Amino acid sequence: MKSFWKKYLASIVLFAVCYAGANAQEYLPRNNPGCIMKLKSKPKYLPNADAFLRQQLAARLGDSSYTDDFSSPYYVRLFIRIVRQDDGTLPGCTVEEAMLNFNEMNVQYSPHNICFQLAGIDFVNDTYLNNFNTSANLEQVYPDYIRDNNLDVDGAMTIFIHYNFLNNSGSSGNAYTIPNNFLSVARWAAKSTTVHSIFGHEMGHCLGLYHTFEDNYGEETVPRSSSNSCYNCASDGDLCCDTPADYANSQNNTSSSTCNYSGTAVENCSSLQYNPSTINIMSYQPWACISTTSTAITANQRTRMHATILNPNGPVFWRVSEDNYVQPATSNSSALVKIYAAKNSVGTSSNSITHSGAANAYYVAGGSVTFGPGVTMAPNSAGVIQASISGCN
Repeated sequence: MKSFWKKYLASIVLFAVCYAGANAQEYLPRNNPGCIMKLKSKPKYLPNADAFLRQQLAARLGDSSYTDDFSSPYYVRLFIRIVRQDDGTLPGCTVEEAMLNFNEMNVQYSPHNICFQLAGIDFVNDTYLNNFNTSANLEQVYPDYIRDNNLDVDGAMTIFIHYNFLNNSGSSGNAYTIPNNFLSVARWAAKSTTVHSIFGHEMGHCLGLYHTFEDNYGEETVPRSSSNSCYNCASDGDLCCDTPADYANSQNNTSSSTCNYSGTAVENCSSLQYNPSTINIMSYQPWACISTTSTAITANQRTRMHATILNPNGPVFWRVSEDNYVQPATSNSSALVKIYAAKNSVGTSSNSITHSGAANAYYVAGGSVTFGPGVTMAPNSAGVIQASISGCN
């Protein structure tokens, strides 16, 4: 993955990229998703996502002072960090395995006008980070460690793949909070040949989605007609009325071979029988049943994610690529990852751009990356300068 350019950019490296919230540790069979989100003390996120999204879109159309300059489809910048021990051993997965998971996620999301723009993949040698094994640390200790040590990449959503995440024993990953700018994935899930939506599931949490069986804010009822006295799908559960009401452990009544749900559980208010989706990316249905296409995500879920992306006070807004980006004068020798990205094209306005020493600079665009005369790339053996094309296509 790494290309060391000693003076001038010589080539372009192309990527072929083409929560009911748990209140205790969940250990699920490996044919089902299992992530850990503690939400009892957290307020409901975006309870009126549809209205919020309409407001944000109207404001962007009517106010020329908006300077973020990005449009749909949204190019959400992404960086993958494969964690290893301090001595460089025991990686969470291979680059090839990470790319398979990334590409699968993009297939599920891109038809919903959300494209993950892969800026880069690197290895992080950190034994503590590589062994997030204590469930009690998931709510604060582990995410604080990531933030305090600048391990989450500035300007990008960050995916960490750990060799040991909760002892690599069944829990597939965690997004820590809803929404968020980073997530963790367990080695077994990243390397599995049968799991095809773990990146997409945890990313859904980062973009504002709850589990389809969410009940921390009230049990979601089955009726979908607002005239029914039990109707509450717009205010309880996962806040998405086009995801059928679900309940914890409903996957135990779903065949992993036929993907047919055969349960008989009824919901308390209406006494109607549950009929949960067996293909939704935010469910705990068998991995074999989760859709590998855009049908894994519903229209209401898309609305919540778009609202999260357009929320200027949230963690995702500042991690979306501008339509076009022109780099100003830059002198960079920092080992911290720096990303220069655009949906369409990245260019330079100054010949005073230098990356040297331990600089880690990643250029990425959906169309083209262009450097003018005088741009100097001179990293040492600890540095990396990379340019890539990544987007919906």
